[in-house]
Amino acid sequence: MTTVLRNRTTLRTDLGVMQREAGMAMATIASLTDTELARPSGCDGWTRAHVIAHLTRDADAMTRLATWAVTGEETPDHASPEERDAGIRETAELPAAQLAAGLERADARLFTALRALGNGVRLETVPTLVAGEIDVFSLPARRTTELIVHHGDLGTTWKLHEAGPDAMVDGIEVCVDRLRAHPDAPGLQVVAREGEEWTVGDGGYRIEGFYETLLPFLARGRADDGLRHEGELPRLPAW
Repeated sequence: MTTVLRNRTTLRTDLGVMQREAGMAMATIASLTDTELARPSGCDGWTRAHVIAHLTRDADAMTRLATWAVTGEETPDHASPEERDAGIRETAELPAAQLAAGLERADARLFTALRALGNGVRLETVPTLVAGEIDVFSLPARRTTELIVHHGDLGTTWKLHEAGPDAMVDGIEVCVDRLRAHPDAPGLQVVAREGEEWTVGDGGYRIEGFYETLLPFLARGRADDGLRHEGELPRLPAW
């Protein structure tokens, strides 16, 4: 079960955080030309356009989960991993304006579906391939995490530390939650200098830093200046 704890009372605030980061990401994406979209991203083998196409598909996947929770009727994605990859590649070939518009529409559909959770749900949790069974009210925080991490992956002038502190906390919690669900994750004690602590497994390896140094490590395995640790950092499962 998830440890990203959210509920109906936090939904409005969580949606506000998500919308703010979605707006910042869209401002960056809308400014990119076709040539700029073809450049490599921080995701191995993906261009910037692939990252944006992935964000669009991810928004639609979360929309299906939120709708399932509200209606009680499963709306699965029947595409195979190969078909999903092909869909991302196909979408990434769109002109810049169409690619940005598609993401904006997907974000709008997702916001509508997530806001409907506040009217009541038939399912409190839904299954996912990556994080196991998750609380449906954690979906806004999970989307916020996707937005800020992949915004950073675009490799533009925007940097991860420009995300709001509340968005970075969402990101840390979601990354910790994913590691807890992964059988190959190392034991971690994650200590934020802002005050919070999280534990993965036996907590055998301690890392400490501000949000802006913890999140790059947890999301991308990157040790930025200011991350405190002893010895060699453990290798994290790929996101």
